[in-house]
Amino acid sequence: NPMPHSLRRSIFRSLTLAALLIALPAAAQTPSDESLNRLIELQNLPAQLRTAVPAATDFANQEITRSINSNTRLSPEQRAALQRASEQYVSGMNREVFQSEELLNQMREISRDAMRQTYTQEEVDAMISFYRTSAGQSVLNKQGDLTKTMMPPMMRLISQRYEQVSQRLTPQFRREVERIRREAERTEPPRHSGRGKHR
Repeated sequence: NPMPHSLRRSIFRSLTLAALLIALPAAAQTPSDESLNRLIELQNLPAQLRTAVPAATDFANQEITRSINSNTRLSPEQRAALQRASEQYVSGMNREVFQSEELLNQMREISRDAMRQTYTQEEVDAMISFYRTSAGQSVLNKQGDLTKTMMPPMMRLISQRYEQVSQRLTPQFRREVERIRREAERTEPPRHSGRGKHR
């Protein structure tokens, strides 16, 4: 016997409602400022910066050294002088930037806003609970070491990849730029000499 129309309609409505309930995200509570401040305090941003900044400094110095050494017009004395000057410059820049309490406060505010938009209260509470443990503190303390170990090879890999892709795509890009320039010249209205009419 065929299924009654009313029963089919009831089943269809039930399935539709179930699908909607599955698709709708559960209402998530926005984390409180108090919990976010506690999480940021546990993460100890200044300590992480003190460990991570040397890694960034080393990478910057390596890139500068590579650029200096690739310049064949420089004498060994000039290369050494440029290397010393660049190292002092990079170290001075990082010292001025990352030892600023104003910068740290601004970074905390950015972190707080980003976490408020990203995490739920439940997730923040879970991270606080974890970072309060000795294992959690150990993980945080090793974040800088992880960055310092990972950043140089990671940045070298990305830099090499960019260079490889650039060799393939740059000629095409230059041709496109040249085509646009020539087209603009053809469509550009003639310029007036600016001279007044002869009497």
